[in-house]
Amino acid sequence: MSDHRSRGGVFAACFLVSVGANAYMIAPASIVPLLEAAFGIDKASAGLAISAAVLGSVLIQLPFGYLMDHYDNRRLMTLGTVVFAPVAIAGSFAGAYPLFLVTRAVAGVAGGALFVLGTNVVAQVFSGPRQGFVTTVFIASAPLGFAISQFGGPIIASAFGWAAVFVAYPILSAIGYLVFRLSRPAAIRSGDQITLGEFGHALRNRSVLLVSLSGFCSYLLYIFMNSWMPTYATERLPLSLGEAGAITALLPAVGMVARPVGGWLSDYVGYRRRLIVVCSLAFALPAFFVVSRTISTALFSIILLGVGFSLQFGMGVYYVYTRELAAAGSGGTSLAVFTSIAFSGTLVSPTLGGWLIGAFSWETTFLCYACIGVVGIGVLFLTSDSSPTPIE
Repeated sequence: MSDHRSRGGVFAACFLVSVGANAYMIAPASIVPLLEAAFGIDKASAGLAISAAVLGSVLIQLPFGYLMDHYDNRRLMTLGTVVFAPVAIAGSFAGAYPLFLVTRAVAGVAGGALFVLGTNVVAQVFSGPRQGFVTTVFIASAPLGFAISQFGGPIIASAFGWAAVFVAYPILSAIGYLVFRLSRPAAIRSGDQITLGEFGHALRNRSVLLVSLSGFCSYLLYIFMNSWMPTYATERLPLSLGEAGAITALLPAVGMVARPVGGWLSDYVGYRRRLIVVCSLAFALPAFFVVSRTISTALFSIILLGVGFSLQFGMGVYYVYTRELAAAGSGGTSLAVFTSIAFSGTLVSPTLGGWLIGAFSWETTFLCYACIGVVGIGVLFLTSDSSPTPIE
């Protein structure tokens, strides 16, 4: 696809679709007290509202990876959007919490597919020496979606009710899909259609699995901070829910800078992807000890900004790292392996965090998550850096 306007339109479309999907995924985090009141549930149950969507996202990754390497990705974009937007909007009218969770899970299947699909499409359309940088710019759509959700959720809920929060973000993804269609992209696929044998081999790629496990640990830390910092701030600091959500929005928002910078730097230092993701986790760990102490609102804001930058500095690089470790023709499948394992951290983290807080204390919870970060660093030393030549 040589037309730069068309490529730019495809990038913008995938970016918008991803922003809406990611905003929807994390949407309950900024309005947990409202969900508790509306459905009569506790914190751990409220965490399930996030986990249900992520569960759907995790379940679809491996089969969808095969589809991305086997079929034209344009058709998959249509299918994902047609499922995601209507189901997500329908969930806002659910009268019972179990039904609400079901719609979150189904919409999560489609939303998770749309994110990894967008990553694969951008990597295909912009394949070449700048793939690392462009891909991480796209990955910045995830923190932008999180930031919009954290900041805008309380505002939308205050003006229109909590249900409106779950309507706004699917509409944004639908707009992105319209831009995608207007961009008139050519066929987008990973090359020759992957065979079932090659698919099975991609699932057993040791290096991809190890990087995915590190990504799992990174997502555990990142989603815990996104999910529970608004509640922590209202309980330990003199902040309202709206103020806490606005401050917490700093954490994902800084990813819009951190992720592209990490991608650019990993290219600049000779495609040393592993170095970047190790530093990403290592620099974030001290924040988990500091934030557990009695601190001021200003210091709390600075810590969230710092840990958000550090974790996301390497988060986009994980996707590039994974694709470069993949065998030829299995880039989409390897991405799906990574996202299915790494997104499991997103699935586990909100509920695990809620359980640890309720069963023990905030301090113990922060310590446990810091130990998880150490594990994420350790497994990276069991693999090697990737090839500087991106997988086509």
